[in-house]
Amino acid sequence: MKMKKLACAFAAAAMMFTSAPVFAADNSPVPGDVITYPTQAEVPTATTDYTVNGQKVEIVKTEMDANDAKDVDTPEKVVDLIEGAGFTLPANATVVVTGGEYFAEVNDQEVDVNGQIPMIFDLAGKDYAAGQSVFVLHKMKNGEWEVIQATVDANYQVSVALNGLSPVVIAKVMTDGTVKPVEPSVTPDKPVTPSTTDKKEPTKTSTTTTTTTKTTEKTSPSTAC
Repeated sequence: MKMKKLACAFAAAAMMFTSAPVFAADNSPVPGDVITYPTQAEVPTATTDYTVNGQKVEIVKTEMDANDAKDVDTPEKVVDLIEGAGFTLPANATVVVTGGEYFAEVNDQEVDVNGQIPMIFDLAGKDYAAGQSVFVLHKMKNGEWEVIQATVDANYQVSVALNGLSPVVIAKVMTDGTVKPVEPSVTPDKPVTPSTTDKKEPTKTSTTTTTTTKTTEKTSPSTAC
């Protein structure tokens, strides 16, 4: 599965994202823009202490697959997913995003992840500040997106527990030139699908799983066709 994704992701993405977005004064996309996701080298590094058969896995990263990006390729779509998960965003909210695809490997072989996997994403140098509230959006195997609210720590890292791996979007909410905090609600998160992201009043809270892991990085093989 991973090799198939790697073989065609670059070509497909190139066809999808042929124009760069226009940014507002706060450097965030404005409604109607197309969001472009970073290339493999610029996708945030991720680590975990998850194990398979007693062996610690390494996280391989690559650029966002074009088919997955269709769900989150405009600010409106990202905002709809966040609000569909039960969060109320400020008026005129837009988003600044990063993200990519992530895979678990043991001895350079891809392995399946069952259940939740604790993840630490390194946002150093990615225009995210310590203490900022962010949303981690993850597309699960059933096609639904889970939305988790987290905070960038003093080391510019975000720690969450995800229900599986691949694609992941990290978004901060912007309006009026500043990052706007979003208050969590009081019940567990509910995943949403892109077709059912109706705006709702907050009905849940997000949880963050903090873990301690090694900081080694595994880069994925070349994606050139």
